[in-house]
Amino acid sequence: MSALTKSLHPDEKIKAGKLGSTMTKAGIGVAVVFMVISLVLGASHGDHWKRFMYAYVAGWAYIASIAIGMLWLVLLHHLTRSRWSTVVRRIAEAMTGAFPLIWLAGLGFILPVVLGYHDLYYWAHPDAHNAALNPTIVHKAGWLSPGFFAARYVLYGVIYSGMAWYFSSTSRKQDVTGDPALSTQMRVVSGPGMILYAFTTCFVAWDILMTLAPKWYSTIYGVVYWGSGNVAAFAALGLIVLWIQRNGRLTHSITEEHYHDIGKWMFTFTFFYAYVQFSQFMLQWYGNMPEETNWWKYRMFGEWQWVSMAILLGFWAFPFVFLMSRWTKRIVPSLVFFAVWQLVFHWLDMYWNVMPSYDWHVVQHAGAMLNEGPLTGNIALHHVSFSPIDITVWLGLVGVFLAGVGRGLKDNLIPVKDPTLGLSLAHEVM
Repeated sequence: MSALTKSLHPDEKIKAGKLGSTMTKAGIGVAVVFMVISLVLGASHGDHWKRFMYAYVAGWAYIASIAIGMLWLVLLHHLTRSRWSTVVRRIAEAMTGAFPLIWLAGLGFILPVVLGYHDLYYWAHPDAHNAALNPTIVHKAGWLSPGFFAARYVLYGVIYSGMAWYFSSTSRKQDVTGDPALSTQMRVVSGPGMILYAFTTCFVAWDILMTLAPKWYSTIYGVVYWGSGNVAAFAALGLIVLWIQRNGRLTHSITEEHYHDIGKWMFTFTFFYAYVQFSQFMLQWYGNMPEETNWWKYRMFGEWQWVSMAILLGFWAFPFVFLMSRWTKRIVPSLVFFAVWQLVFHWLDMYWNVMPSYDWHVVQHAGAMLNEGPLTGNIALHHVSFSPIDITVWLGLVGVFLAGVGRGLKDNLIPVKDPTLGLSLAHEVM
């Protein structure tokens, strides 16, 4: 046997056993408990469920981004014939298996919009279609219509779920047949799959998040969402891998070398997120066009400036400095700390993207009182105002994600007949 390859340890436990059902049950329990609490809080909030809906979008964008990030890892693994990730690929596939449940959960805010709820997306509000008040939104009316919006949402879910199912099922088929041609087949499919993935991810970010402020636009916004989500995706991967090992599985196969690589990707996307976010801000602020700078103005001044500073320091500067170290990524407790840290700050980033659009401004126009929508009026009247419902909805949707991941943790936790498995088991970070 070559020194660059290694066989599975004879005592290695590779079967998921009851791990999947345990995670699914725990996820369902968390989802039910916190969603019930959220519904009670939403009913008593006194704003016609508006706060609940905004919190729901932020929480949904959070869990969707983690599954989206793991689908990227699966695609990249096959496209580049990656070796280090073979031992964790099956776990990444399980995380992408949450797509159907995530998209089903998203109907919690999609269906109300289709059925006439107009306090979430301003473009669905009757006042948004006043040509004199909102000429830019009127020109987008064909795209920003509830029916077409919902149809696109369904299409995105089908694309993501279909790709996740294909790679997971083909990988498991290889466990049975041992056919190396299946690896080549998945590599061929991953090429066009990556292109389709890129377009779909950008459109998801534009539709679900960017249209909360329909007068603003950014062509790089989808990349920013993807970068932020990948930080959380690799953080979640590291925690799930550790949980699996703490339950006696894959204790010989996944080593500090693999944790090191997970940490490297966390570091990479921590920097990448800051880079593309600054690129977006710098170009738009320097351009000094009101339709671009307005989105930033409400986050740079007033109460939201403190959340912006917290994200700058907490989501980028602090983890960036420490994740540069080799040992921070190789010492598991240290990596766990930063994984949890980044998962919390990724939620704050989603909150920062969504909640400034919560306050809408009413103006007098042509003798009538009309709703001018988000990011308008006096900056001082736009409050951060954290609410318990923001946290309970988020935790409830995290439960949905865990339930979805649990459904994918079955049979072998490692692709036992993948041609690159021996190389992955022997992987060492240089």
